[in-house]
Amino acid sequence: MTVNHRFLYWGVFLVAAGAVTLVAQGDAVSDDLVAQAVRLWPVAVIALGLGLLLRRTRFGLAGGMLAAAMPGLLVGGLFVAVPRLVPDCGGVQPATFDTRQGTFDGAASVDLTLACGDLSVTTVPGTGWQLQAGNASGGIAAVDVSADRLSVTSSSQRRPFGFNRGGDVWRLSLPAASRLDLTAEVNAGRGRFDLAGAQLGNVRLAVNAGDARVDLSGATMANLSVSVNAASASVRLPTAADFGADLSVSAGSLRICAANELGLRVRATNVLAATHYTGLTRNGDVWESPGYSMANHHADVTITANVGSVDINPAGGCQ
Repeated sequence: MTVNHRFLYWGVFLVAAGAVTLVAQGDAVSDDLVAQAVRLWPVAVIALGLGLLLRRTRFGLAGGMLAAAMPGLLVGGLFVAVPRLVPDCGGVQPATFDTRQGTFDGAASVDLTLACGDLSVTTVPGTGWQLQAGNASGGIAAVDVSADRLSVTSSSQRRPFGFNRGGDVWRLSLPAASRLDLTAEVNAGRGRFDLAGAQLGNVRLAVNAGDARVDLSGATMANLSVSVNAASASVRLPTAADFGADLSVSAGSLRICAANELGLRVRATNVLAATHYTGLTRNGDVWESPGYSMANHHADVTITANVGSVDINPAGGCQ
């Protein structure tokens, strides 16, 4: 009788990939050590070849498991190492900055797409905004402005194949007196969002092979969406607001910090992910902060993590 070992091999592959990620995220080994091990990727290719050679021998089962395990270990290592491989395109300061400014007549939307570099967003009193934008190679960001919209896009986004000749540096001040919908995409770059006093509607943040730090603790907000892909991000949640949040992590890490007075309820779906919900207790299929029902403000959070890590109220904070 012929036995189909396909599902066994897939299981070995997934277990190997998940085990590396969980061990690294659990601090049993350092990310640097995993990153160094990934450089030995030719070993995985050799093991795959050996496994294929052994398929028709009496060692076929062992060879197949070896051929499945080694690529799994490599993939798991890549999941850990990729966030550390962000191109250092923000190290060179632009020679000059182009300054743009304006005001919003009322509620407005802000859309930011950074291809590579550094983005800093802060708030100022009033209804006026100001943008200082520079590029290490002299590129010019595309800025689209109207009475109720501000859009900023890296110049490299418009080049063929997305080639980037230099990193962008953007310093954006947003008005605290205007209600804003904020959408930001950070690709292979670093984003810092200090939004104290901001009045926010929908906030959407995507971090791809980059790093982002978001401080919403002094803001009000209706909805939050964060997508972290082969990247790292930390988010301080609003303290005095009722809102919903949809957070997803794929091969990355996300840290969430919430004040004790915020009623936090979390629903999570995890696949080969490491999760730590400090200060929360399980209530059926959800996690809740103590005194959730008695809190003045509530946050209902949905988390989806695939081969990554999610830490709520980590010991090191969300710096």
